[in-house]
Amino acid sequence: MSKASSTEGPGAAPDGDEAEALGHIAAAWRIGGPDYLPYRITLLAKLLDRCTTRLLQASSGLSVAEWRVLAQLAIASPDSASVRQLAEQAWVDRAEVSRAATSLERRGYIDRRQNVRDRRSPLLYCSDKGLELYRRVSPSRQDFHRSLTAMLGPEQAKAMEASMLTLARQCIDELQHEPAMRTGRPSA
Repeated sequence: MSKASSTEGPGAAPDGDEAEALGHIAAAWRIGGPDYLPYRITLLAKLLDRCTTRLLQASSGLSVAEWRVLAQLAIASPDSASVRQLAEQAWVDRAEVSRAATSLERRGYIDRRQNVRDRRSPLLYCSDKGLELYRRVSPSRQDFHRSLTAMLGPEQAKAMEASMLTLARQCIDELQHEPAMRTGRPSA
């Protein structure tokens, strides 16, 4: 099968090189053809999450959600953040952040203190033990990110960054103009 055949129509089979490189997701990768780039970005994000999960488990015993909370708090240290703030920064559900924070607190990686401005929303801080773990794991995370980016080369990486920024801006614009997203209620 030729390279050209891998881009023909939504049901086109991936060529040999592509099928070998993508394994069991090769068919899913081709769904929708060129118009389904956002779908392929989602697949790539899932692959990155799985790689991240495996690497984090091996190096720290943390989940991806726990790492995101710990990293945000370590970077902000000595400042604090609420669950809501952390969820908004990472575009994730507050319940996911709350579960991760509870697990991290139980293991001594973060501290929870009362928020004098809003007693319903405690403030989270990275503990010394959490900072130590962050400093130990962070270099391997950076190496992982660099290794992926290095595969692209400077021009491809720059073009990909610009393209992702364009798509992110469009998605944010869509979310800000969707009444149901702003109010939390379905639009009439």
